[in-house]
Formats: sequence, C-alpha cells, structure tokens
Amino acid sequence: MKHLFLAISLVLFVAKAMAQPCASVASNVICADAEPSTEQLVSAPFNTGCFSYAMTNFYSFHTGSTPNGILEIGLTHQDCDDFSGDNPIGLVVAELIPSADPCLPASYNIIGPCFSSDSSTVFYMGGLLPEHDYVILVGSDHDPLFGICSYDLQIAGTSVDILAGTSPFQIILGESSSAMAQGAGSGTTYTWDPMPEFSEITSDSTMTFYPTQEGQTIAISAIGTIGDCTVNAPIFVNILSPISIYNALTPNDDNIDDTWTITGIDRPVFEAAVVSVFDRWGQPVFKSLGYRTPWDGTNNGKYLPTGAYYYVIELNAYNLYIPPYVGIVSILR
Repeated sequence: MKHLFLAISLVLFVAKAMAQPCASVASNVICADAEPSTEQLVSAPFNTGCFSYAMTNFYSFHTGSTPNGILEIGLTHQDCDDFSGDNPIGLVVAELIPSADPCLPASYNIIGPCFSSDSSTVFYMGGLLPEHDYVILVGSDHDPLFGICSYDLQIAGTSVDILAGTSPFQIILGESSSAMAQGAGSGTTYTWDPMPEFSEITSDSTMTFYPTQEGQTIAISAIGTIGDCTVNAPIFVNILSPISIYNALTPNDDNIDDTWTITGIDRPVFEAAVVSVFDRWGQPVFKSLGYRTPWDGTNNGKYLPTGAYYYVIELNAYNLYIPPYVGIVSILR
C-alpha cells in the first residue's frame, strides 16, 4: 500500500505540474541577453508534429524588426540522467494559433525542425517573421524516478536582439562619431548607457558624440525593447591621439628630417596651437602660434648645437580640453 500511495502521489504531482507550464506560456517569456537560470522538466506528455516527449516545458518569445533574422537557442545540460546516462532533451519552435488553448497539441504550428541532443549545444534556425510571437517547446523522455531533468535555456541572434555600431569606429580626438542601432520593435526610441558627456541625439536610433580624451576606448550600450524584453548591444570607439610627434630632427640639408615633424597639428581645429621649445637651461629657443613653419633647429637664424631640447605643445582646441604635450626632441647632426 505504501508503494502504491507513493506511485499515485507521483502521478498526481506530475499531472498537477503539467497544466501550469502550458497554461502560462504567454507569461513565461524568454529574452535575449537574459542571465541563464536552471529549469526543471516536470510536466506531462505532449505530442505535436515531430515533437513528442513525456515531459514538456513551454517558453514564449517575440522577434524584433530584423527581417530574415537568425535565432540561436543555447541548451546546456545540467542533470538529466537515467540508467543509460544523459537523456536527450528535444526542442522545437512553434507558433501558437491565436486564441487557441496552449495545452492542446493541435493549437501549435511547428515552424522549424525538431532538435535533440544529449549534451550541451546551440541550435540555429532562420526564416522567422519579424515582430511575431513564437513558442519554444522543450521536452524529454526522462523518467522522474531517476531524479530531476534540469537544463539552462538561452536565446540570442539577430531575430531577438538588436544590432549597434559606430561610424567611424576609430577617430582622432577632436572628431565626432555616430552610433546607430536597429532591430528593436518598430517605433522604439533607443537609449544609450552611459550617455557620453558631449553628445546629441540625432534620431530615434542614432546619437553623435564628441570624445574628450585620447588613448581610450569608449564603450557604450545601445538599449531597446523587443516585446516585453529589454535588450542591449555594446559599441566601442577607439580614440587616437590627434597629433604624432617625432622625437628628433637632423638639420643637415639632405631633405630628410631637416625640420621637426608634428603630424596632424595643421588641422583647422588646432589653428590656435602654441608650440614652444626650450634648451636644457629652460631658455626658449623656438615658439610658434600654429605650426605653419616647422622648427629647423635654429634660434634667431643660428644653428643650435646637437643635444636634447624640451618641448611644450598646447593644442588649444575650441570647446575641447586637451592637456599639453610635453617631451624631448633631439637635434642630431
């Protein structure tokens, strides 16, 4: 009697669990970018099309506005063992007929092939309609007498995520870059996190920003919504130094490095730059507003001796603070 009672209790428990997953499929939403959580298969048999398993769970998801996007379904086995080892877990993507009972197998239109694996894997499928609702059915023939059947399920890909990028992705300090996003639901206004200090929103899906520090990589996330899901995509912009400073000049009239080269300082944004050079005692030997005439290693028309000289370059860019460049330039003969 005791064993019979346990068996009946197990059947009642499975039957009770069966109704909940299918009945709540509309609210059991799975989102791209979501942290994985371990799920357990506890429901009763379900058979529709090529999908037929003793235990079944149900998940709904909504596609974004990207046409012909790719869906990636990541399945990670946690514990689904029986006497023969890992039990295969199967899944399929289906469409629930509007207003139909989600617990009736005939209410589903199978969209793609039925996948199955006894190990962790990623399944891919395309052809999903944009801005459309779908269901993922996950099942197994695992016997509950051998314990739980648990797994992690994640989705990703262009059909359920957003795409973002910058143009250009590598800029010189003093220039601007534009960030763009797409793939969220129609009518979405994207947000950006963090919002750069000097930036402007130029449309619902674009933003232009003006970096203020060189030698860094700016990381920003574009954020949008797909159905009930908030998704984001990272973008990166490399900020390069606006000028390149040579560390020596050889004023010997051979037309090779006869003057001191500072690449990029002739850009209009630096027309108010001040370039100063000092000898080892701190006495000025060259000073220029702008750098239209490069330094030729002289002071008041007289050649300076071989050695190291110290420079300070103040770019004085309008509306952009750039710390002075300080270093050593050598005269070699």
